[in-house]
Amino acid sequence: MQTLPMEVLRTLSADELNKLAIDSVKLEKRAKDANTAHKSSFPAVGKLVCVFEERLNTLKSQRMIASNTSLATYWESITKTRVNNHALSCSVAFGTYVRTELITERDYDLNSAQCLELAASISTAVGGDITAQAVHDAAEQLKERGKDAAKSLRAILDKVKEHKTLSADKAAEMLKTIFAEGHLLTVISLLGAEIAYLTDEKVAKQAFHGIIAAHDMFGRNVTENGDRRFSDDTLNAWLEEKEDFQAPVKFVTADDAEETAEAAA
Repeated sequence: MQTLPMEVLRTLSADELNKLAIDSVKLEKRAKDANTAHKSSFPAVGKLVCVFEERLNTLKSQRMIASNTSLATYWESITKTRVNNHALSCSVAFGTYVRTELITERDYDLNSAQCLELAASISTAVGGDITAQAVHDAAEQLKERGKDAAKSLRAILDKVKEHKTLSADKAAEMLKTIFAEGHLLTVISLLGAEIAYLTDEKVAKQAFHGIIAAHDMFGRNVTENGDRRFSDDTLNAWLEEKEDFQAPVKFVTADDAEETAEAAA
């Protein structure tokens, strides 16, 4: 659909504008239908990728193609396009579950691309071990095809996929970004909440020493001339301000007010 200047659109008749609006809706529907068709094609293309893999292995065994030729390279040499990752995942599902007879080809055909891709991810997470319980649990989901199959497969995947621990260097890098974006006070607030619920004495001790060290940094915050930006007087004034703000509210009774008035007189 052509993008027309506003000046042109404003000069169109009501019928012409109506036609453009109707055409835009039709275009949107065609785009949605095309997207749906594209997604539904992944399982079919996945099976095609498997056949290409079989043919590639045959050619390698006959020494008609280089033994180090990858499936992706072979596919691209024929189609002039990289193999779709979603279709490739479906081919992994076919190889893991159908070729090993954990499910039938019909089971594969009746499953959604989403379920097949989740099942493939489970296979990948366990290193392709078809004896793994997670793979057999996934196969059952592919055979039953319940309304919550995708949810169940995702739960299986969450159990087996490797948890990547955040390294200290990566955490420091992330914090620098957070501080640069002006979220220092947010971090301090969350830090206080975490400290309030510490149960490990060793961790609590380390955190305590860290807080003291952080407090001392106010004294080391100096200008280019070596002058402190925040003197002890300033820090003490801030502390008094905080104490006044957090002081409990004192309610004055009528008798207190009368005594105050008498004293003033």
